[in-house]
Amino acid sequence: MQQKMTPQGGMMMGVAPPPLSSGNTISLSSLIDYALQRTHHELIILSELLPRKSDMERKIEIFQFASRTRQLFVRLLALVKWANSASKVDKCMDICNFLEQQSMYFVETADSLHKMAKETLASARLPSFSLPCAIDVLTTGTYPRLPTCIRERIIPPDPITPQEKTQTLQRLNEVIQYRLVSNELPKQMRRLKIDQGRVKFFVEQEFEVTLTLMGDSPTIPWRLLDVSFLVEDHETGHGKSLVHSMQVHYIHELVQSRLLHVDHPLHDLYKVLHSFCQSLQLEVLHSQAQRLMLDRLRDSISIVEYSLSKSLSISYWRDQQKKKDNLEHFPIHKLSVHVNEEDEGKPLQISHTPPMSTAESRKVGLAIKSDHLSIEKLLMHTIEVRTHSKLKELARELQKLIDGKCEVRDMPVALHVSVLNPCMTSEVLRISIDVQTGAYMASVPSCDRSAVQGIEDSLNGEHRGLEKLLMKLKVQLVLQRCEKCVQLMTAHCRPTLPLINATEHTLNKLAATRLYVRVPKQQGYYVVVEVKESEHRKVEVNYYMLETTQCTADGLEDDIGDEAPVKAFMKAGQLTPIDTYSMAHSQFCKIFDGIPLTMDSLTRKRKIFLGEDIDEPDAKKMKGSPYFVSELAYLLARCEEKMPFVFLGEELSKQGISHDGGTLDATGTCLSLGILYFPEVLGLPEEVNDGLRKQLLQCKFRIQNRQSRLWILEFIFNRSPLPSIHIKESGQSQRVCYALDMNGDNIQKTVSDLIDEWTSIAYLYGAVHRFADSYNMGRTSLASIVEVQSYNYKKLTLAYGPNMCSLLSVKWKPATRRFELTLGTRLPSASANPHIPLLLQLTEEFNLHCSLSQLSQTLHDTWTPMMSISKLPSAAVLGASTNTRQHIQNFTIIPQSSSHVRLVCRSSNCIDVHFRGNKTVAVKDGACSLFDTSKPIEGLQPTAGLKAFLSMFVDEGVTMGLGRRQSATADDNPPSPLDPSEIFSSQQSTGSPLPRPTQPQARQESFRFHSPMTPPSNPHTPASPGNARLLAGVNPSPSTTLMGTPSPGTLLTANSPGNPQLHVPSPGPFAPVPSPQSMVGLHMQSPVTSFMSGIVDGGSPFPVSSLAMPSPGAVRGGWVGSPSVQDPSPMSQHAVHSPGHPALHSPQMHKDGDHKPGVVNMQPRMLPQRAWAAAIPTILSHKGFDNLLTPTPDPQQGSVQHSPASPLERFFACIIMKKHFSRLVNTESMMQFIPSTEPGVLCFKVDTLQYRLSLNTTTSQSLHMKISPVPEHQDKWMPEELQILEKFFDLKVFCPPYRLNALTAVGRIISAPCRILKDCIQIMKLELIPDRSMKWTVQWCLTIPPSLHFISPVGVPAFVVKTKMIFMLQLTRIGLTVGPSEQSFVVPLLYEMQTNKLTRVEQKIPQMNNTPSLQAVSTMLNRFADHYQQQNHSNECAILPAVKELLTNLVVPV
Repeated sequence: MQQKMTPQGGMMMGVAPPPLSSGNTISLSSLIDYALQRTHHELIILSELLPRKSDMERKIEIFQFASRTRQLFVRLLALVKWANSASKVDKCMDICNFLEQQSMYFVETADSLHKMAKETLASARLPSFSLPCAIDVLTTGTYPRLPTCIRERIIPPDPITPQEKTQTLQRLNEVIQYRLVSNELPKQMRRLKIDQGRVKFFVEQEFEVTLTLMGDSPTIPWRLLDVSFLVEDHETGHGKSLVHSMQVHYIHELVQSRLLHVDHPLHDLYKVLHSFCQSLQLEVLHSQAQRLMLDRLRDSISIVEYSLSKSLSISYWRDQQKKKDNLEHFPIHKLSVHVNEEDEGKPLQISHTPPMSTAESRKVGLAIKSDHLSIEKLLMHTIEVRTHSKLKELARELQKLIDGKCEVRDMPVALHVSVLNPCMTSEVLRISIDVQTGAYMASVPSCDRSAVQGIEDSLNGEHRGLEKLLMKLKVQLVLQRCEKCVQLMTAHCRPTLPLINATEHTLNKLAATRLYVRVPKQQGYYVVVEVKESEHRKVEVNYYMLETTQCTADGLEDDIGDEAPVKAFMKAGQLTPIDTYSMAHSQFCKIFDGIPLTMDSLTRKRKIFLGEDIDEPDAKKMKGSPYFVSELAYLLARCEEKMPFVFLGEELSKQGISHDGGTLDATGTCLSLGILYFPEVLGLPEEVNDGLRKQLLQCKFRIQNRQSRLWILEFIFNRSPLPSIHIKESGQSQRVCYALDMNGDNIQKTVSDLIDEWTSIAYLYGAVHRFADSYNMGRTSLASIVEVQSYNYKKLTLAYGPNMCSLLSVKWKPATRRFELTLGTRLPSASANPHIPLLLQLTEEFNLHCSLSQLSQTLHDTWTPMMSISKLPSAAVLGASTNTRQHIQNFTIIPQSSSHVRLVCRSSNCIDVHFRGNKTVAVKDGACSLFDTSKPIEGLQPTAGLKAFLSMFVDEGVTMGLGRRQSATADDNPPSPLDPSEIFSSQQSTGSPLPRPTQPQARQESFRFHSPMTPPSNPHTPASPGNARLLAGVNPSPSTTLMGTPSPGTLLTANSPGNPQLHVPSPGPFAPVPSPQSMVGLHMQSPVTSFMSGIVDGGSPFPVSSLAMPSPGAVRGGWVGSPSVQDPSPMSQHAVHSPGHPALHSPQMHKDGDHKPGVVNMQPRMLPQRAWAAAIPTILSHKGFDNLLTPTPDPQQGSVQHSPASPLERFFACIIMKKHFSRLVNTESMMQFIPSTEPGVLCFKVDTLQYRLSLNTTTSQSLHMKISPVPEHQDKWMPEELQILEKFFDLKVFCPPYRLNALTAVGRIISAPCRILKDCIQIMKLELIPDRSMKWTVQWCLTIPPSLHFISPVGVPAFVVKTKMIFMLQLTRIGLTVGPSEQSFVVPLLYEMQTNKLTRVEQKIPQMNNTPSLQAVSTMLNRFADHYQQQNHSNECAILPAVKELLTNLVVPV
């Protein structure tokens, strides 16, 4: 029994309530939920009830709610805190409850057994078996013998059908309709609807009732089903129902009881409900009025009387009643809403005190409209009607005092009084009435409050002095119009000035209403505008000109002492009345259109422009804004425009310049001041001054007032003596305009600028006047070599060059009193102007001779060589020297004069270039001193072999053979058939120039270019253009030959020094030097020819210069190419064989002794090299000079293409690298120098090999290394290995960009031991002839690349041989690209000679070079070293096998 009770007891604990002994319990969450619901319910009730209560009641209810809620939640908080610590009590209570339940179960069990034994079992009998029921159930499956009462009580009867329901309701509708027709209905309840056996009556904005009948007997009373009230309060009740449900229920019962006992139940129904609704409406209006009194209107309204369900009276405009004692003028204004006693069926009626007219009452409304009950809306509508009535009365009163219109308009309504006529909107006097107080309020939008305060006080009083106040307002508005007009003109005005003498001045007699307007752009001048009253309610305006001076408070005007005092005050000077008529009615000024100029109109002019003549017809109304006072605007503009001309005329007279004093232009557009006569310009001939005055047709000053105020100085000249192609300069006259700064305080600067501009025009005209005679002369060739682009008397622009694409501009600078030259280009030129490096020299020389003809000839003759020079790379590069951090310019252009340029290559070698006539240049070694050719200039080195190299570019067809010497050897080792002292006596003996020739001889032998500007004191000092002395005459040069297409080689040349962003195109096609193989069997000119001593006349091509130098190009009787002297016959030259390759022999040489007549064959003499030979100039044609400087690909490189370089750059690079290798041979211990009898050849040997380094005799543009084994080691070297090494020298070392450190690295490679050198040669072979069966190609890194900067500085030699060897290789993947480029990286390798092991160079900081590629190389090299040592290859070098292993099997992760 106990076991059975345990689960039963556990089940009962979950569902049965706790025993009574333990007390009632509730869960904590339910308790909190109940508390929150209660609080929320109370808040909802407060939100519905509080809006209908007063403010104090609302505060009390809110406080009580807060207090109750606080106590509730404080108790709940205490209970929650207790529940957290009541776990033990809960456990004990659970135990007690369990024990009590078990005890109860035992008691109940015992009681049940006792009752069963005594009562139930005592009378218990087994019933007889119900066989019929069993048979029915077993056979049929049902039990049909249940009593029928069960069905009647439990199962409801069947409902009626929808058809029956419809018929019943339709019948009921007919009964209701019959009842309504047979009885009389109130007219207010004739809006009804019969549906579904009910009738619904609707009275708008009052109520809605639903009635029905319970049968068709005529005596059955109406049954009220529903009633709802439609009265709403949208302002306080927010549209909610105003009647409580209990009140509705009470009214429902009341109405239903009255429907049973009256004769006319529907009439009685309407009276009850209508009276209740009107009472409710009055209550709503009353509550709204109370709220208005508490919130917005306060004391402005008051509830005079409120009778419940009868009437409501409210008074408004109470402030006026409080302020005034005389109530006759200020009656009490009331609004009453009451029930119509005569007809209770009508809505609430409205009445006013004092009474309104019928029309006004209709505007307000005779009855309350129940659709929207609002006492505030009713009051505002009433006040609006009252305001409109009062303002109309005031308008009739004010119309008698003013000439303008008085209109009542706008919303809110206001009275608009036009004080002026016409009157702007901002000038209208606007009078309105305060809604709350009923007082008049006056305002003018454009005036402050003080201007209308008196008018407002008068209106709210007894209207005394109103006419004078309106006149005062009119004066202020007119003064304000003048002020606005000044503001529109961006002028400055003020009502007062800080005058220290105002009391004693005439200004004190003027009216107080005046305005001070400062004349624009003028200091100390003011226009005084006086506005005052006149007769017949008019306004008079007078104008005065006031002159003032700045001063201190003590009246001091001058500055005394070092510190100038602050002048914050003014002293009034002369006050002059202005006759506006004489100023405003001149020949071209008419500001009053359509008004006849009669005496009557003159007296009315101010009234008309102020718009005060009300008799004027509409057609004469002013156009535009009345704020624009035409008379004042024109007066200020006239003063602003005229006064600068007055000041300018005074200053011009002081400077002695005649003028006309300033007049009006013929068209009447503006004022102008004409210049009648200019004084002579000092420093110019009289004929130039007179000619310029004749050219000048007109000169005038005008003023421009657009963005900034400027003087426009206009010169009109006659047609220019120099014709130009500019379209604006093709007419009979030419206009020249200047814009000068206009500063009223410094008019002297304007006159000074005028004089400077006239001086500039005069000096430029002087140069152009002389140039025009030569340019227009048909005999000269100036018109063919230059083209006048523009000459506008300010600047001259000339175009020159082959296609006239280069521009030269000349103008005079008054500040420096010198001519200024500027250079430029025009299309189709694709490069900068080539003369930009010579700009300073050209400017200095032109300022000395001032000859445009000479300047044009100079530019024409030097354009082609300067274009060639501009092709040289002039950018500074790194790595050109052994110092990797030093930038060195490839070529530096150092102009000496306009015909002399020095070209310095890498700060060591230099050539001098002299531009000569007949399209020739003279080139010589610039390292030799001008005075002692045996001494070089400090910082420069003489260039060996320069003469022979330059002779390769000599064009005998232009130079007539005078530029060549007898042979290449004779250039640097010249024979001396004559005494050198006879040839170069002046240069070699004393260094002084030859004596100055006579004047005819100087004219015959002088050259068109002047001497280099080198000071005679120091030959090492750079040229100075300031000490130059120029020739007096200029020999015109023949026209230049049109050049060819631009050279493709210029794409890789350096930029022009004038414009580094433009490539310099070649003016002609370059002529690449043919390879020696292609020249076999051809007879070519000898690259070197010499001057015959018998025809060389010692002297300088610059006979008038103090720095004369020997000219090898001179012949007896004159200079080569001089247009005044016949050139010598080329038959007088002597031809000699050129040493070297037979293919380089002169074309004058013939086989089998077949010589031309007059040609003498001479054998060259091998003499020691002399430095003075390079100082002899070599004459080159422009084409040969261009070929010398045009970058071209090196034909010796074959398939290996490097950046193009000019022949001169390659020649100097070979000279520099040869000198560097010579120093390397002397410094390296492993190299042994071998003396050689051949000039210019370097021989040395290293261990088992012998080297011969020489310049290519064919082109002199490349170095060649000839390698041969020493006799005792012939068997160690194969010819193929030596050929690979020679080819590597030619293609990879002696090539652009000609890095000296790369040469040092190669020197260290050839100094390595024999077996290491053999492996290096094989690696060179892999670079020159890649093996496509391998995965990688290899290249030598002769200098440190940027990626390995952490090993050594970038650019230093990347090959070191000591006890260990370090070298670097670049590996490139064949046929695999990663991203946009190939997969390539540089590997630094370390070879240990003792262990014969090749590894990668490891850095101390592994993070800097720990890349996946280098890690893979390290792994493979270590694995190969272990395998190589196991195979015992100690006698073989491991470099080549390890490198081949890398090239074949290296796999680098991508």
